[in-house]
Amino acid sequence: MDRILKVHIDRTTWPNPGIPPLFPKSFKAGLSSYNLNIPAMLMMIGYLTTPTSSTGVSLSEFWAWVRYLAAISNQADLSLTQTYSELDAHQKTILSDDFGMGVPILWLCDKLSLVQIVDGRYFMERIAPMVGVTQRRTAKRGPNKTPDFLARDAAGKWHIIECKGTQSGSEFSEKQLGTKGPPPTGGIAQKCSIRFPPSHTGQRLVCGLSIGVEGRTGSVLKIIDPEPEDPFEVETDQLIYAEDAANRGVISRVLRMSGFEVTAESVASPFGSRPDATRAASARAESARKKMVEERDQKSRREIRSIVGQRLVFDGNFRGREIPIELPREIWVNEEPVRKVILRQGVCREALEELEQKPSVEDLADNKHVSWTQLIGRNVVETDRLSATMRIGDIFRSEIILAP
Repeated sequence: MDRILKVHIDRTTWPNPGIPPLFPKSFKAGLSSYNLNIPAMLMMIGYLTTPTSSTGVSLSEFWAWVRYLAAISNQADLSLTQTYSELDAHQKTILSDDFGMGVPILWLCDKLSLVQIVDGRYFMERIAPMVGVTQRRTAKRGPNKTPDFLARDAAGKWHIIECKGTQSGSEFSEKQLGTKGPPPTGGIAQKCSIRFPPSHTGQRLVCGLSIGVEGRTGSVLKIIDPEPEDPFEVETDQLIYAEDAANRGVISRVLRMSGFEVTAESVASPFGSRPDATRAASARAESARKKMVEERDQKSRREIRSIVGQRLVFDGNFRGREIPIELPREIWVNEEPVRKVILRQGVCREALEELEQKPSVEDLADNKHVSWTQLIGRNVVETDRLSATMRIGDIFRSEIILAP
């Protein structure tokens, strides 16, 4: 189930030749076409909208398949059905935001060999106390909002990514992308908040998806690389903390998607209920903090033992869950009826066994202190006509199947 996506890359927004970040060899300047697999896109939306650090039940990972599968029109270009284009403003905004993340990140995984993808807000909350930052750019809206995502590729380069999506046409999409100013606006302002050492600096991207409607022009993904201003600097000796945040962000999200809710929280926020929690100053408060963490770790161990002993997925080396989702109504895909979606998600057994011994890793989550970080690898998506599989190295596997 593929749809044609138009991709427009404005090379004029990159620095002059020889000045980093260099224009990627895998990018094609100007307008080109990309075959976008819809099950893979929905899988990516579910992955990206699953919270990294939160408590309670989240339906984010199921929302995409139940609601958005029927939103895609049958025309060759990526576009919405007329029915979905007429949703009320609030629902249209949610759909636009979700598509505006899922489409560009799926495309970038293919083009930039991304390994770790972490929420910008979680990244900043986690790294700030470790590098002594007190004025954190963690606003949820406005020019001080952290970028949507940070991603590390297979070569160790860090990419900063801001995503926008709209159904209001190309003119509004351009407005979302923003201007350099002064002052900078839109996505340009929001992705300007972090800078890495030159040898580890990747792309600084703002991605704007203008979503088409059936019977009109298809969707267009535009990508630019504006110059950052007044960024938060990550120094070379602080990269170990950036790696810690990225590793925790990845493992927490895949644990949550696979049904390990408590364990995900233990990894994401090792010192307490928030990612930026640290050891307490007073003995009384520190005692209470330790008690809370130990009680949570005990719950995590029970959770892992319960699931590992029962729920085998894929080749038996993964533990997680398989969920059949009955669609509200039958839809037709490639002239075939689809009545349900089968979703499988699992974490590597080896990683779970290590996490059972040490759920809250108070040391840095790196290769020196925990072995499961070595299992994290490139995000790879494989597609078939009515299915898609996503792998994150050897640590996580997810599959979606459209079934009759």
